[in-house]
Amino acid sequence: MPINAPQEYYDLELKYSQEKNLEERQKILKRMMVVLPKHKGTDKAFAFLKRKMSLLKKEMNYSPQVHKTISIRKRWPRVCLVGYEPEQILKRFNLTKVATVYYGIIRINDMKIQLLLVPNFEKYKEFVNSSEVVISKNKIDELKVFEKVADSPDVESSIKEYGIIGVYTEKSDEAVPIMKGDTLYDLAKKLGLKIGKDSYAVVYGKSLKFQGQRVGMKYKLNDGDRVSIKA
Repeated sequence: MPINAPQEYYDLELKYSQEKNLEERQKILKRMMVVLPKHKGTDKAFAFLKRKMSLLKKEMNYSPQVHKTISIRKRWPRVCLVGYEPEQILKRFNLTKVATVYYGIIRINDMKIQLLLVPNFEKYKEFVNSSEVVISKNKIDELKVFEKVADSPDVESSIKEYGIIGVYTEKSDEAVPIMKGDTLYDLAKKLGLKIGKDSYAVVYGKSLKFQGQRVGMKYKLNDGDRVSIKA
């Protein structure tokens, strides 16, 4: 049976899907309940709105666990530059000399990345092979990790090609580096959160049907997603 709702109801439905503020969403739901006609054909629609209101109230009263990026229980990804002249690299990056290597933390697309410069592979195999990404001036046959050969190192494109992406938590302006294809479970583990069977997340991102979408913990994260995990 058709619900025969007025146009205002459908306008509010669209507005609700686009609204991020929880209090505003609550006001929209209340108005939808007022303008929706009351008859047998709208029983299911009313039940659906009441269910939405119930979930919204739980979300409004929820106190999220603290999971700022500074609490991430893992080191930042490391990019190792091999065989380049220090002068060439130091013009672009602020690195500090430690013994015979250069080291520093750089920021790429809001992500913190460790950058290490070593003169050659043979003497620093342990450093090089413990890095996620290696950018070398000359091909290294013995290398066991991802390598990009280039006359001039492009750190941003290299980590992108390797598959490192950045996602944001809560209101943080610093992205958490993860691997493309990682799920919310992987992110929660990285943040040290305890996940239960009822855990979920609210996600804002370009790939979603609407902003503030509620998703399960198996959701695969995309570059630039902003998430609030309800653990």
